[in-house]
Amino acid sequence: MKSLERVKKSLKGEQVDYLPCFPIIIATACQLTGVKQRDYSLDPDIMATTLLKVQEMFNFDGIYVSRDNWIDYESLGGSMIFPEDDEPYGKEILLKSISDFKKLTIPNPNAANGMKTVLEAARIVVKKAGSKCYIQANIDVGPFSMAAILRGLQNFLTDLTTENENIIHDLLKFTTKVTIAYGEAMIKTGVHGIQFGDSVASLVSPEMYKEFVLPYQEETINALSVDNCDLWIHICGKTNHILKYLKNLKIQGFEVDTQVKMPEAKRLLSEKIALKGNLDTTLLLRGTPNQVYQETQNIIKSGNFKTGVVISPGCGVPRMTPYTNLEAMVKACKDFKFN
Repeated sequence: MKSLERVKKSLKGEQVDYLPCFPIIIATACQLTGVKQRDYSLDPDIMATTLLKVQEMFNFDGIYVSRDNWIDYESLGGSMIFPEDDEPYGKEILLKSISDFKKLTIPNPNAANGMKTVLEAARIVVKKAGSKCYIQANIDVGPFSMAAILRGLQNFLTDLTTENENIIHDLLKFTTKVTIAYGEAMIKTGVHGIQFGDSVASLVSPEMYKEFVLPYQEETINALSVDNCDLWIHICGKTNHILKYLKNLKIQGFEVDTQVKMPEAKRLLSEKIALKGNLDTTLLLRGTPNQVYQETQNIIKSGNFKTGVVISPGCGVPRMTPYTNLEAMVKACKDFKFN
């Protein structure tokens, strides 16, 4: 069974020979291939080549095309800092006040800094590997987390309790349009799936989630729903208190962080939504290959998972993760014998 077929079948809940495995890997991919992260971030050819090489190293079943969580910020005019060999980040808060978003315009993804780089990298990866493995592209963050990045996390969380609700919803309507524009452009590259993260959503109450997060996730997902591209959401942290609200979204997959047990996530989200996760990234970084191997198999055993799951770390692979630990994660999936 080819990697692409394995992933697609597992997402649909169909029988597979073993559970597919591929991680979110950027910094470690650069280290293993001798690439500076600044070059990876700014050059789509280098980004694509780096991801293709690391997929071949480990025979991952998929390739995750991404850069960082500042793509939308940069594309909307934010000033970026690109360290030579570390994560890029925004220089300053883009929205000095919540109403400043009215000065911004929806970017053209194929011309905007940040977006255009990842889009071109995705095109290259699809052309070179799209027939053999699953290509999942990150479209940065969801509407709620984008608002927090543009405004600054602390400022935005304060805004939620001090500002007029109408202006908050107006900002979220704007960020939703940005997410949709980027998503539509990414779908056209031919990737098999697109994903956005909404980690700030894990920090709010269920009531706030239902009012300020869920409606805009739903609008985004509905706008991007097409037959030829899977839709994924990633929410870092402990999400037990909000997962039940996602089960009616038209998503094919949800990425589960380590703080949520996979069987619990499956119960809250329902069988129709596939899971991707959720090996502890700290263990992956600091543990031994044997520990990584055993914990990977423990995740599979925990829910007696035979399909409907993609094995990966709970979040991005940490910088300096040993080659042998990534190797052990993949081997554990291939070696696991279903009951």
